[in-house]
Amino acid sequence: MGIQKHIGRGTALATAAVLALALHSGTVHARAEALADAPQVVFSGAYVPTAAQVRDRIILAGQSLGWVVTREAPGVVELQYDKQGKHMAHIAVRYDHAGYKIDYVSSYNLNYAEVDGNRRIHPNYNRWIRNLIQRISGGA
Repeated sequence: MGIQKHIGRGTALATAAVLALALHSGTVHARAEALADAPQVVFSGAYVPTAAQVRDRIILAGQSLGWVVTREAPGVVELQYDKQGKHMAHIAVRYDHAGYKIDYVSSYNLNYAEVDGNRRIHPNYNRWIRNLIQRISGGA
């Protein structure tokens, strides 16, 4: 009977440890940071692209990084990035011949929250947007 008591206590401790780990893991996955509003990107220099060329750059750069065009209208392209069906970001890229601006539209499973006017999101979103800006602007 003493052995059963000892095994029962061990099982309870193991269960408590697994529960604590699960709760801790949930907070790790719930990472969020300030949603960085992408700056207005303005083209400068001797070469001035047409609005159609800017649009093409946005689409080609997005596609090269896995973004998909979901909607298009004059001066705006909406893109969606789906990370293995688990995480999704939807953005609007407003453009003209002088440059472009990326705006957050919505997301799925990226811990987006707005509290007291402060928007927060998983750090990967901000990284995806930085990569897209770099690619549109001619970087690697």
